Amino acid sequence: MSQTSIYHIPQMSWAFTAILLTSLFFLGFMSLSYADLLKHDEVEAINLYGQRTMSPERVKNLTESYLGQSLGSLDLLKIQNSFLEYPLIRSAKATRHYPNTLDIYLYDVLPVAYIAIPAIMTLDDKATLLPLPDKGMLYNLPIITGVNADLRTAEIGQFIPDETVQLLVSFLKFIRKEHQNIYLDISEISYDRRGFKLISATNGTAVFLGNEDDAVINSQILAKFIADESDTGIISPYQYIDLRFAGQVIVKERHSG
Repeated sequence: MSQTSIYHIPQMSWAFTAILLTSLFFLGFMSLSYADLLKHDEVEAINLYGQRTMSPERVKNLTESYLGQSLGSLDLLKIQNSFLEYPLIRSAKATRHYPNTLDIYLYDVLPVAYIAIPAIMTLDDKATLLPLPDKGMLYNLPIITGVNADLRTAEIGQFIPDETVQLLVSFLKFIRKEHQNIYLDISEISYDRRGFKLISATNGTAVFLGNEDDAVINSQILAKFIADESDTGIISPYQYIDLRFAGQVIVKERHSG
């Protein structure tokens, strides 16, 4: 005769089973929620602020790979450093803008002048050699000429130690700050035994400002002379304007024909 055994699950085992099932349900719910969170964390937009020198192609190459990635897992320092490899970017800051936007703030270098050594390049206000912006000669900058030093071996990112270059850069930095209308009207600047010489981009007028000790004061006289002569704020269409003699503005008319 067969025997039938009846087993009873202890009360504590029922409680344990309920806890186990609840835990599994909770873990499943959390897994789904986490997966859903990751999906909503995907980068859908990248905003770039303060950029004036890079081409759309360069921007695309630097940012396209981040689209679709998890915003929270991005290496912001790596992103910043990738932009700083471009010589015309001075600082970069990448930030997360939840839920799905990457913001990148850039501060690019505004060159103070062009220089030909022999290819056309740019100089910042510290006389550091920089390339042209990606799109080429975008800025209305004066070009430095008449430099006797051999700068053909100078490299991008290198400080140019030539005294004439430093002198011209320093003066242009001053002019850009104090007399922007004059700065924007300079097509060419040089320095030799006669001192500073500017060429007007608008009218081709040569302007002699004297040596470095006198040039700052003479630039102020030039600014007043321009203000009195013209409402446009640009250098007047004379053949030349000479301010090398104390208290005098000597001009030569340009004769047509």
